[in-house]
Amino acid sequence: MQKSFIFIIASALASMAHGQAAPADLHALFNAAWERSVAFQTTEGRRQEAAASRIQADSLIAGAPTLGLLHRDDRWSGNRGVRESEVQLGVPVWMPGQRAARGELADAQAAEAESGAAVARLTLAAEVRERVWQLAAAEWERDVMRRRADNAASLRDDVRRRVSAGDLARTDLLLAQQDYLAAQALLAENEARLVDARARLLQASGVPALPLRYEEDAANGADPMAGAVAHPRVEAAQRAMLRSERQVGYLRKSRRDPPEVGVLYRNDRAGGGMPADQTVGLFVRIPFATDARNLPRETAAQTELMTARAELERTERIVRAEIDAARAALSLAAQQLRLTEERSATLSERAALLRKTFNAGEIGLPEVLRAQNQALEAEADLARQRARRGLAIATLNQALGVLP
Repeated sequence: MQKSFIFIIASALASMAHGQAAPADLHALFNAAWERSVAFQTTEGRRQEAAASRIQADSLIAGAPTLGLLHRDDRWSGNRGVRESEVQLGVPVWMPGQRAARGELADAQAAEAESGAAVARLTLAAEVRERVWQLAAAEWERDVMRRRADNAASLRDDVRRRVSAGDLARTDLLLAQQDYLAAQALLAENEARLVDARARLLQASGVPALPLRYEEDAANGADPMAGAVAHPRVEAAQRAMLRSERQVGYLRKSRRDPPEVGVLYRNDRAGGGMPADQTVGLFVRIPFATDARNLPRETAAQTELMTARAELERTERIVRAEIDAARAALSLAAQQLRLTEERSATLSERAALLRKTFNAGEIGLPEVLRAQNQALEAEADLARQRARRGLAIATLNQALGVLP
């Protein structure tokens, strides 16, 4: 029942893969994953926030205009006809240097939003790369398991013919049948892993199939930690620190709320038949600076700045360590791949020679089965090692900040 369920799911995912054209390369798959990701929507929102901050900094006034209305009369006291009405219209104005500081802060926020988008793309690239190579390893190993099952079936049929001819004992047929069933069980297990790997890739990119080209070359560009090219994560930390510095500078220029200037119109009627007086005037409101207002905001900004500086140093250390580890891992994976290739070739040649010897009736079936299974296990290990080397290259590119 479980085996049938696995094959049903595998067939469904295979149908989806055939119904949807595989991307041309890893770059196309990554773009598809980016467009459907939550991070894409988030970065677009961050860009809009930065654009709104830029609009505020470009405004000629420091805030929203205000409208004040006043009316007073003696209707409920003496009712002598005294009337007083006033209309005020005021606008907050920038203090010296405040608008320039606000503009610098808006520029820093826009730069931080862009660097955040680059980091989000790099983070998604790591997920896509890992899931691609998980699927590649599962497909390669599945192919090996299919060949193992085919070889086991071929050997079983050969043994059955020889048992019928009286050349081999019934126990040899039972042993060959047991080996065939074991190969089918391994194939089913691998199909289950393949279903899981396809589902994981589908979740990340919307495509349950590998691109036509997904292997990468190790990046040969400048080391992002050498200063020639900034690593996206380091650049994001730098821009976060710059934004914090600009925030501190803006608060220093904004120790009081913006002063307000405006015009007013006033209509006074003294009552008793006296004519109304109409006047127009100007007014200025200047708020005062107090520690109760400024100290919490400035202290929080200084704390954020110190945190950003520490985070920049930490990010530089982490990126440097990741690059060194990725290079070492790639060198080790290449070495392991060479050894595995030699071992697989040796065991395959030995299995082929022993199969010929068995066909000639010179050795028994157990030795042939053992050699054949060892060769196929080595071939499966070779497939896994090739996937490890491909993932090691992708991990190095990831550590260097190179997108697919």
